[in-house]
Amino acid sequence: MSFLHTKGPFCRDCGLAVFRDMTAKTLIGGWWGYVSFAATPITVLINLTRHGKVASLAPPMPPPDGSPHRHPADPGPPLMSRPIAIIGALVPVLLVVLLLIVAVTGG
Repeated sequence: MSFLHTKGPFCRDCGLAVFRDMTAKTLIGGWWGYVSFAATPITVLINLTRHGKVASLAPPMPPPDGSPHRHPADPGPPLMSRPIAIIGALVPVLLVVLLLIVAVTGG
């Protein structure tokens, strides 16, 4: 199990890019341990509650003094439009379905 976090400052685009990337990685990699299996949904819910704060950040703007700056990150597709997030979200669903099948068939 590992806990990752990223500190800003972020503009809206960079914040959304980091939010979507890290939440997708949590969905695909967070289920593979006993404690992690319980911690992953909590972590995803915490991330989702912070999404509004990230989405309300200021849009990217060049520095007022004209100094060189990096271009904002591309936020990319929404979280649940990313294959890695979809697969990761299906892991617990498939596990529950498998457990139900085993329980019903007495397997």
